[in-house]
Amino acid sequence: MVNIDMRCVTHVLNLIVREGMKELDLSIMKIRALVRYVRSSPARLLKFKACIKEEKLESKSLVCLNVETRWNSTFLMLESAIKFKTAFACLLMKDSTCYKELRKISGGPSEDDWKRVGTLLHFLNIFYDATLRLSGSRYVTCNSYVHEIYGTNFMINSNLEDEDEGIKNMARQMKVKYEKYYGNVENINVLVFVAVILDPRHKMTNVEWMVKDNYEPNKAILLISKIKLVLKGLFDFYASSMSQPKRTQASTSTSTSTSTSATSTFTQDVYRIRGERENVDIEELMTSKFQRDTGCMETSESKSELEKYLQEDKEAKNPNFDILTWWKDQQKRYPILHKIDKDVLAIPVSIFASESNLSMWGRVLDDFRTSLTPKMVEALVCTNDWLRTSHTLLVIEENLLQLEEMEEGMKDLTLE
Repeated sequence: MVNIDMRCVTHVLNLIVREGMKELDLSIMKIRALVRYVRSSPARLLKFKACIKEEKLESKSLVCLNVETRWNSTFLMLESAIKFKTAFACLLMKDSTCYKELRKISGGPSEDDWKRVGTLLHFLNIFYDATLRLSGSRYVTCNSYVHEIYGTNFMINSNLEDEDEGIKNMARQMKVKYEKYYGNVENINVLVFVAVILDPRHKMTNVEWMVKDNYEPNKAILLISKIKLVLKGLFDFYASSMSQPKRTQASTSTSTSTSTSATSTFTQDVYRIRGERENVDIEELMTSKFQRDTGCMETSESKSELEKYLQEDKEAKNPNFDILTWWKDQQKRYPILHKIDKDVLAIPVSIFASESNLSMWGRVLDDFRTSLTPKMVEALVCTNDWLRTSHTLLVIEENLLQLEEMEEGMKDLTLE
């Protein structure tokens, strides 16, 4: 039995990030308090700008506050704050009020805190970019699933033996959460590997390498066998659904008579060639008889589409490569694989928009929103999607004129 369940990958990445951030809560809290102090009044912001100028830091942006329940805003806050590390140190030395405020929470961030946050940013940046890529709705994401997941695992493993105990614990906690979802090969939907195989830049060799690199030998062999079995079964199913109508009885009898007269045909070929006084190519005659007797054609035509595709050279790595356009161009060469490709690559690996997945907790609905009827909520959601996906500029005046015309038309119908 093959597992066809697919977890939302961005939700899983979000859970892994949350698990890792627990280890650095104190360091993040100190930096957050420092940023909050700077942004709390114009006078304090001016003092901070003076420290920036004194430290000769060049940056057009300033620090930003974060929403504690959204780890993406925490990432953006830390990313902006770490640029002004020396300016914050200068502020703590010159502003006694700032020093007293931060003493309430064990003081300002130390050098170790900044170091840990710097490493955390390296982690969060990977998850942040991966979440944005995998939650896209205007391009294919299924063929990127495996690379993003195992790439994340590689980054976690690289920090499991870090010299810093805090970073090491953070990586271990992330690893535990990762293994919960991707450690058991029985729970993995192998269609995500099929999507990678259908990417002409990777194919089977890349999939086998990733599986062997991320799992123990026994698990790797089991997973690779399952991938090949599913791929072959998928190809056979689509091939049978697209196969030609069955041959008629006349054509069947013709092929049978051809097979039974193989010896006489072989003899006739010999006499024909001898009668023309040409050199007899015994190997060619034997090959011809072998093909007629066994029905086996030892040419490239006897290979299936799948075998031809896997044996061909891979496409060069190109960041602007369009996999859908490539398969569209190859439709005549690989009609069966083309149909498989359309169905497999259409599978979304994320069911939410990126901004929703970056939130650490559920959305909080106020009293007004919770009072809306289901029909009104549906209308608002559909309108929002329509506005976001529209490629044309919205002219408010035109929309108002159309609305007025519709209202006048409704009035005329009412009067009639």
